[in-house]
Amino acid sequence: MTKQRRLARCLRALTILGWCGCGVLALFVAPVTAAEAAWMEPALAWMKWPGLICFWAAVIPVALALWQAWKIFGEIGRDNSFCLENARRLKIISRLALGDTGFCLAGLVFLLCLGAMPPGLFLLLLAVIGMGAAMAVAAAALSHLTRKAAAIQDENDLTI
Repeated sequence: MTKQRRLARCLRALTILGWCGCGVLALFVAPVTAAEAAWMEPALAWMKWPGLICFWAAVIPVALALWQAWKIFGEIGRDNSFCLENARRLKIISRLALGDTGFCLAGLVFLLCLGAMPPGLFLLLLAVIGMGAAMAVAAAALSHLTRKAAAIQDENDLTI
């Protein structure tokens, strides 16, 4: 097995772990945490279902980004890392991360306006917003570099 295929398998295994982590968070951790928070703070119990629905909506772009990463890793396994298709996929990942970041920022502002922002949730949302923005910038930069590398590779393939 070549190094490229071994690398692609490891990356795909990490992607599966990411999907499993998202699933565990969405199906088990978030509902239990929301129920405990509603029990501990009855004044904010009304936020349980809207909060869960917003959390589930925020997980969808993450799962879609992982799917795009899965496709990129397949190209890496075929030793076709620098192709226009991977550049397009990285751009999609960047847009998904930016959209998810904006969604979380809007939720943070909404909760602050309502005066219903627990300190722990505030810190969590700030961390998610920071990580999402960093992911969006990194994926956009990688998309640009991959597009340039693909153009250079195509140019070199035409040269004998």
